Amino acid sequence: MIAAGDPLSTRVQPIDPADRDVGEDRAMGLRSITPAVLLTALLTTSGCGLWDIERGEDGQVLKETPADVFDLREGDCLNDSQVVDASELQLTDITLVPCSEAHIAEVYVDVQIDGDGPPDDARLTELFEEHCVDSFVDYVGGDFRQASAANLSVTSFFPTEESWTRGDRLYQCLLVGTDGFPLVGSAKGLLADS
Repeated sequence: MIAAGDPLSTRVQPIDPADRDVGEDRAMGLRSITPAVLLTALLTTSGCGLWDIERGEDGQVLKETPADVFDLREGDCLNDSQVVDASELQLTDITLVPCSEAHIAEVYVDVQIDGDGPPDDARLTELFEEHCVDSFVDYVGGDFRQASAANLSVTSFFPTEESWTRGDRLYQCLLVGTDGFPLVGSAKGLLADS
């Protein structure tokens, strides 16, 4: 069982959407561990966790709050450079912020995956195409190829072998501000009028 505060390993492989052919078959995105289903359900239903995260009726974070990586959910904005700056890191704690404030990343896909084991590189590529690319249009409102023009990059969090054995099945896609450009406001609908 994964406990709040457990260190979580990540692997980073940044992508450049401008150089990416949507049909291309190669590994991409921030490769990271994500919240375990059991722990997420426990924290959501029991109201217990290491930090008290104030959320509005719409589920949005109301104030800057330290949180465990297992507290992340779709629509959350976070302000941690560690999400994009490292090639190998132990990810445990994050800082959630209201999306109306400057932030580094925003979760826009939050899905459960299945399989006999953690996703390998080929499966991660499939998951990225299926969830991150396909959902980009629905969430942001523009074609995936427009991401770099909007100073956006796309990354993903996923279970590692260790977290998989503990029940982690969550795959998340995140929008990240590129070249030091922070995101301000939710990216939802950002390119709808482009």
